[in-house]
Amino acid sequence: MYDKRAVEIMTGWLGHKNELGKKPAKIKAAGSFSYEGNTYVILKFKPDLFGKWEVGVVGFDEEGNECGHTFSEFEEYDETTAKDQCIAMIEYLKEYWRGRFLSELERRGMTEEEYNSLSEEERKKKWDEADEQNAVRVGSVLLKDAEIDFDALSDALIQAFDVTDENCTRDAQTLVFSLESNMISVALMDTPVPDGEAEFYAEGNFLWREAVETTKQHQAHLLVAVLNREANAIEAASFFTDTVNLCSMETKALGIYTTGTVYEPSFYNEWAGKLRNGEMPLPLWVYVGLVRDENGLSGYTYGLTLFGRLELEIIGTSRSHEELYNFLYNVCEGILSEGMYFHDGETLSFTSDQRLTITKSKAVYVEGDSFKIEY
Repeated sequence: MYDKRAVEIMTGWLGHKNELGKKPAKIKAAGSFSYEGNTYVILKFKPDLFGKWEVGVVGFDEEGNECGHTFSEFEEYDETTAKDQCIAMIEYLKEYWRGRFLSELERRGMTEEEYNSLSEEERKKKWDEADEQNAVRVGSVLLKDAEIDFDALSDALIQAFDVTDENCTRDAQTLVFSLESNMISVALMDTPVPDGEAEFYAEGNFLWREAVETTKQHQAHLLVAVLNREANAIEAASFFTDTVNLCSMETKALGIYTTGTVYEPSFYNEWAGKLRNGEMPLPLWVYVGLVRDENGLSGYTYGLTLFGRLELEIIGTSRSHEELYNFLYNVCEGILSEGMYFHDGETLSFTSDQRLTITKSKAVYVEGDSFKIEY
């Protein structure tokens, strides 16, 4: 009785860009079975009209709702082994969802034992406390000097964001305004970024050859901060990106210091424009660093912690710079766009025959712990 719905669900799943990326040429239900209280429909589908039949599964709970067990390993369909293949996929999914749960507990500073011992009210409090830590963005727009028209900049920001008078306070060097659930502040600082921080982090931007030399020229900066009152880290990052980009364009900034590096203004502007199309400007939110040392070529991320996740590291790989760089960004996209979660000891796969081991341990190139991927 679930055959038609199962076909529709599997067709939608296969069409996702991270799976088949299109509707299958053919798809049909090929049987059903019960397993641990759920009902499962076996699907067979052809990615291409003249291709082989491949097997997938869709599960429904006792109330007839899709239970999160929709999956395919894109293995060839065999009527005699299809049920066993589906059960293996179900067990994989159960382990995957358990891993996501454990990863979320870990992010929020709880063990499974502690979680089970808490009341619903205590769990909610712990959840909310962790979220509140991930809704702030801060960065600096680097200026040649403080001789800018701050009033004109404030006017441009107020007009761009359509801010009303009652939601705005301003003076000669500070603008603070509220926008939806966000409090945004821009302050003109008549000094360089303290302690040579900007110059230090500019050294890591291998995409901008003149980063350090240009950064050394700054003698003032705009300190931009965004606080999201609903603890929405994605929304805070989006408003921060828009604000910083407008400040940069209005002041002819030398660079933008945030997310562990200094960005070239034109690069920042190009990626900030992605927000207009509903895309995430990932290179502005997560910096990917590449290092060659005694480990060989390694890569790391800087910025995932602002979204409540551990940073990623790949230590010593034979891959090329381009492969490593693109791979880390693809994983970051999965984390932020698709809700991908990791836990210690699981495996990551982007293809049916790929199994990349993930381990959690003390980070090598960033602070705290990181998830290390064998790539």
